[in-house]
Amino acid sequence: MSNGTDSAATLALPIQTTSLTARLGVTRANFIRAAFWTAVIVFLFWCAYYVERNILNRHPASDRFIREASEAAMRYITIPHIIIGFLFMVSSRNNQNRRQRLWVLGLLLAGAGLCTLYYGGGGRTDLVLSVGVYFYFLVHELRDEAMFYTVLGEAGPIPDKAAFKSFIRWMVALIVASLAAMVLTAAPFGIYVKKLTASETGLASLGLAETAWFSGALPMHLKILLAVLPVLMVAIGYAYVLRKYARVFGYGDVRSFMEAHSKLFFVMFGVATVLGLIILLTQRFYALILFHVVAWYVFASYQFAKNPPKSPPQGWWLWMRTTATGFKTLHIGMAAVLMALGLYWTLALDQSPALHWLLAPESFLYWTIMHITVSFVPR
Repeated sequence: MSNGTDSAATLALPIQTTSLTARLGVTRANFIRAAFWTAVIVFLFWCAYYVERNILNRHPASDRFIREASEAAMRYITIPHIIIGFLFMVSSRNNQNRRQRLWVLGLLLAGAGLCTLYYGGGGRTDLVLSVGVYFYFLVHELRDEAMFYTVLGEAGPIPDKAAFKSFIRWMVALIVASLAAMVLTAAPFGIYVKKLTASETGLASLGLAETAWFSGALPMHLKILLAVLPVLMVAIGYAYVLRKYARVFGYGDVRSFMEAHSKLFFVMFGVATVLGLIILLTQRFYALILFHVVAWYVFASYQFAKNPPKSPPQGWWLWMRTTATGFKTLHIGMAAVLMALGLYWTLALDQSPALHWLLAPESFLYWTIMHITVSFVPR
């Protein structure tokens, strides 16, 4: 979500450059830093989870402060990001006009509508809807990575900004389709039968597990064909889009186009790689959202450090709104307060329903839906 840092201009003021940044450029270096700190945060939460579960012997999982390490890390780090992002957005110079305020209001209403649909469909208990929210978030993360690339001033020549935005939309769609295709490659071999028949998922009523495609009853040559087909279709999509926009932007071939925008392709495909590693290591999607928050933190910290205010900010809000130290203090401080509140809620309040809207894992995806939807306000 755009956090209202008024960062559309290319960063031009001098800033100390680390060896990593010097070798890879800001875009790649920030991405790697975000991945590293995401892993560190999940590891720290896992250590706390291990102590609570195996040393303090707090059971069952629903009674613990940390039910699962990556989920708790995502929740306690992301909710401050959502709140700060919204406050920064509505206080941004770019949004102090009637048109932008109407956009914010309309998107808030749209988000509320999506939350209502999510709740009506079973919410977190429905596997399909929950996974759908994470795919929705993937779109949000990819859009922001493309924005980081252009704002950080490392983008290759962009003669037509409207065409470039169209290209980004196509790339986001293709990467999401790529992940969906990877899921579908396993379908003909009957791997999803149990999930398709589980009563807690909305797919059970569709009877897909009884079809030849999903039941695993097809001959082997057809299974292989159906497994390869989604991947082939996505590959054709990439070839078409890359060739089309290489011509649009005046490049002689796809290779020169990709070389000119290599940092963009690095972060876009890097997100897909990070998601794959997250699923492989944790069997869950949670750390994707955490990665997004850390990436925003790294990006915003860099921006504030490179664009310090021309005069000392007057008041604590402007200090947090315009300086790297203030921003870090706000973000880390809110996360610490939320974790302290969550610990008190768990140990002293026995997870009172009065705070479920803020702290319960079941509530988190509603926050996420609202956050993603409001992020579509024009920048």
